[in-house]
Amino acid sequence: VTPYSIPFLKPWQTAGKTYTHREGIWLKVQWQGFIGSGEAAPLLNFSRENLKEIHYALEGFYKAIEGENYDFEELQLLIEVHTQDLPSARFALETAVFDSLAQESNKSLAEYLNPHYKSQIAVNGIAGLHQPSDGFNVIKVKVGFRNLFDEIENMEYLTQAYGETVQFRLDLNAALDLPRAIRFCKEMEKFSIDYIEQPLPEDNLEDLAELRYHTTIPIAVDESLTDYPSAEKLIEMQAADVFIIKPMISGGFTECRKIIKLAKSENIRSVITTSLETSIGRAACLHLAAANEIIEPCGLATDVLLIEDCSKIPIKDGIASISKMHGLGIALHV
Repeated sequence: VTPYSIPFLKPWQTAGKTYTHREGIWLKVQWQGFIGSGEAAPLLNFSRENLKEIHYALEGFYKAIEGENYDFEELQLLIEVHTQDLPSARFALETAVFDSLAQESNKSLAEYLNPHYKSQIAVNGIAGLHQPSDGFNVIKVKVGFRNLFDEIENMEYLTQAYGETVQFRLDLNAALDLPRAIRFCKEMEKFSIDYIEQPLPEDNLEDLAELRYHTTIPIAVDESLTDYPSAEKLIEMQAADVFIIKPMISGGFTECRKIIKLAKSENIRSVITTSLETSIGRAACLHLAAANEIIEPCGLATDVLLIEDCSKIPIKDGIASISKMHGLGIALHV
């Protein structure tokens, strides 16, 4: 277990919070001579757990498996037991265990989980960090902190800069109330908008449902979606067109697969995105998206936010490809 703290290139602001560093834990798990890597990186003010709780949970897991020879089902059960209510710890352990098992099987992690995996995943860029020449077809834009006229002017500028064929995802970070959100959406309908993300506070599901009736733009939820029960509630309230699924928040491969399956049954789009973690967690998100055959551009190009990283995930013209290497495709040298 190795803790890390990496500065952001510039302070990262979201939902009224400012972050200067990304902190988390890298971990390794050895299985049948193969070493798997994982990452637990709860996001302050978003995640349910903290690093201290995660450290204790991981210590407990390591003690439980020390000197033992468990099979896969027993390992999964142990992970569940030791990471109850600790989704980022579960994501880390599942990643590390699946990484080592995939290496043993001479397969990529995505192929190990699904022989029919997608070998390439589309990725969205980020306005202000990625250039038009980078080749992204979808660009995420932080909005909600300007007045409406400035927002319109900004969208006109971005449309001209990136081109009219590029779609935009507007992330409001719960900045509006219902009347302002309705007006905002109406003004944005003239642009090429893929969806508007979390326009209202996370627990305001009735108003999210109401907003959907007032706009042609799909409504995506991020903070409102934390786990399977919250996904069920969103569907019950008819509050979303798109699920933004963060494995670090929702609890890794097993829980995310359940949410994606539920969303598909209700014709809700699923987008996998990082929680601004390092390349270990980002690679895990990529394999998770590939294993679940996600067709939506995913939020994986967040490496540009960190001053340094332990590795790199190549993204070319808005596409991330599954490595030919076995397992996660990234070795942790710490």
